Amino acid sequence: VAMRDRSVSTPSRRLCVLCALVTVTVSLASLFLVYSYDVSLTVSLPARIFHGEESVQQQPGQKSLLSALGPTLGSDDSDKQVVKGFQFTYTTLGLDPRYPVPPGDMGRPVQVNLSDSAIATMVDEGMARQGFNQYSSDLMSLRRRLPEIRDPWCRDPDRFLTDLPPTSIVIVFYNEAWSVVLRTIHSVLDRSPAHLVREIVLVDDCSTLPNLKTQLDEYLRPYGKVRVIRAPIRLGLIRARIFGARNTTSEVITFLDAHVECTVGWLEALLDVVARNDTTIAIPTIDWIDEKSMALVANKSISYIGAYDWDLNFGWWGRWSMKKKYDNMLVPFDTPAMAGGLFTINRTFFERLGWYDEGFDIYGIENIELSMKSWMCGGKMVTVPCSRVAHIQKVGHPYLRSEKRDVVRANSIRLAEVWMDEYKHVIFDIHGIPHYLEEEFGSVESRKAIRERAGCRDFRYYIEQAFPEMHSPEISGAFRGEVHSVVLGTAMCLEYRQSDGFLGMAPCDGLQRTQFWTHNYYEELNSYRYCIDFTGSSLGVFGCHRSRGNQAWRVLEHTGQIESVKHRQCLALNLLTNVTLTMEQCDSGRAPQRWSLNYVHYDLTPFDKGKS
Repeated sequence: VAMRDRSVSTPSRRLCVLCALVTVTVSLASLFLVYSYDVSLTVSLPARIFHGEESVQQQPGQKSLLSALGPTLGSDDSDKQVVKGFQFTYTTLGLDPRYPVPPGDMGRPVQVNLSDSAIATMVDEGMARQGFNQYSSDLMSLRRRLPEIRDPWCRDPDRFLTDLPPTSIVIVFYNEAWSVVLRTIHSVLDRSPAHLVREIVLVDDCSTLPNLKTQLDEYLRPYGKVRVIRAPIRLGLIRARIFGARNTTSEVITFLDAHVECTVGWLEALLDVVARNDTTIAIPTIDWIDEKSMALVANKSISYIGAYDWDLNFGWWGRWSMKKKYDNMLVPFDTPAMAGGLFTINRTFFERLGWYDEGFDIYGIENIELSMKSWMCGGKMVTVPCSRVAHIQKVGHPYLRSEKRDVVRANSIRLAEVWMDEYKHVIFDIHGIPHYLEEEFGSVESRKAIRERAGCRDFRYYIEQAFPEMHSPEISGAFRGEVHSVVLGTAMCLEYRQSDGFLGMAPCDGLQRTQFWTHNYYEELNSYRYCIDFTGSSLGVFGCHRSRGNQAWRVLEHTGQIESVKHRQCLALNLLTNVTLTMEQCDSGRAPQRWSLNYVHYDLTPFDKGKS
């Protein structure tokens, strides 16, 4: 070895040392660059934050969040500020002025050059694959900064309890984009008091993307509070949440979607509600991350409340339209329904409610079920304006893209049978079925037993207490059952056969589901989710779309006529065949236009008392 050392000239050795020093210098500079882009937590709006620091306050003796995460490059006490009188500290480092501001910083839109065909292709591919602009997301920091969007009222030092319970946070993902999953996790870790997060349980619902397997495990290894559990088979979002909840260790469980960004103060505000009343479900105010630009849109969310229509389709209603008014718009307010993926709940209460219905498939309606039974079974649901979580509004539902069954329909019918009492017929009529079909939708006896054991109230109580704004489902001329022509009598029934597309009159058979029809809340002529559709020139049957238009029909009870709302023509028997149908100018004196129908009138309080 000594001989070999002597053979190396002094200039060569100096060159090697110089190369080593350059390598170390470049490595350190690279680390600093990455860190200056990534260690970027929530800060306030003023421009000084770009080159300075902003912090939320700390309890005496409480370690700051970054300290809890371990030592970081460039972190020292000079980077911290503690404002006295509050509970927690969030240490945030400003961006180094020598480097450009990262894309999307402070919730700004990400600018991309769509005139570049290669970039445009990648944007389109990401949208098709994920339902949002994955290309822009991948350009952003995994720990991007967001502005302080809470009202100053929410930042009062005495606003929340000081002894809040820790929570387990459950996040389900299925083939989610890498950057979005990690940004969700970092936003939780970076903007939550460390002692309030007992664990983050990531539930992998049988993802197939390679980077969500070993690579994800390796990335998360340094974060001791984060653990990944993997479903042995594809469970679907609903059952995967149950799987995750049952694998938590806290008395309080918080659920998040895998494509959100939490803001400072989000968790304390939710836990405060549940700590004060363990039968209250707390929902954050959900801000919007634009699916195309990844910009934070946070100027309207506080003015809306979760609700739904009679098809059980969730939507946002203006708070100004609600009957219950609040002097202070920032206090938690009663909510009839939640969007579904973001909430905090006491574990014992959730278990008493039967978790979710495990008969629900994949995705959809579980949010409405939990909303109803929280109110009916001794609790309530509130939205918390001081808790702000930003959510990517995806185009479509990627969870359902490979699913050929109408799982939302099946879940709706299960929900109606268990929880909606006499109101269930409104749902059955919307979906064109005569009654609950166990062979199609599965047994619900165990779910009814849970409701009975929990001593839950009836659905009418829910409407009166939580959702008095819900309007009446009654429409003029609603009917259910067989449709007979007055010309042919009761021996012949209107029938639609999906197998060959036949629509016309056929011998009645009480067992034929193809001869069961409803005229429902959406004014459809519906037979098992297929609706009669008139374009103005052509009469046919298509899947029901609930958008009225060519599928909206007005039934005149005093004459028995069925009129197209849009085209003002009436359905008639074709007398040339006595089998097929035709459309004619309406004439109440023409027998072929008159139909014998089994009319129904929903006698549903409180609507029969004029509340609509």
